[in-house]
Amino acid sequence: MTETRGAHLLDAALSVVAEEGLGAVSMRSVAARAAVSTAQVQYYFRSKAELVSGAYDRAHEQFLATLLGTPPGPPTSERLSRVVRLWLPLDPERDRRARVWLAFTAAAVVEPELAGRAATLDAELRRWFTRELRVLSQDGSLRPDEDPRALATELFVLVDGLTTQLLVLDPADRDALADRVLHGWFTLHLPTTNAPLVTQETHA
Repeated sequence: MTETRGAHLLDAALSVVAEEGLGAVSMRSVAARAAVSTAQVQYYFRSKAELVSGAYDRAHEQFLATLLGTPPGPPTSERLSRVVRLWLPLDPERDRRARVWLAFTAAAVVEPELAGRAATLDAELRRWFTRELRVLSQDGSLRPDEDPRALATELFVLVDGLTTQLLVLDPADRDALADRVLHGWFTLHLPTTNAPLVTQETHA
């Protein structure tokens, strides 16, 4: 896989976003984080807008790589639960990723270019959820009155909201809330399976 142009700078920009927010991203702050000159940042990115767009695409690419890296196998409620937990800030790395996505999501509300990118990613993720849920419907795991596509959107919205709520909680309290919410959703919609819980063992 070809390395993204200026990847080290984009990773530095994402680090700034995670720790200080999107508003803190500038040529100077990214240069300082990457330990390079401002001129080097300007060589790769002509403007802050171009840098921010590139950082969004980098985050998009990294998250999809994580999702597509899910171990192969037939769709199951346990597999779906594992993928859902990729979003949740239940360890330092996922906390960082969630903060980045929250910052970009808020920006996408008012910035049309980011809104288009966000819509593309959302569509990809919904398609993945829909495929998984369609197989679960076909094998009888899903309630017969459930529409996989509508349920995929519902799950996507649930995960977005849960991620935001977890971020404002003390890390020590996050597991318990994630357990309750996910157990309730899986019990309601996949009643023929053992609703998976978020356990310490699954956080790796």
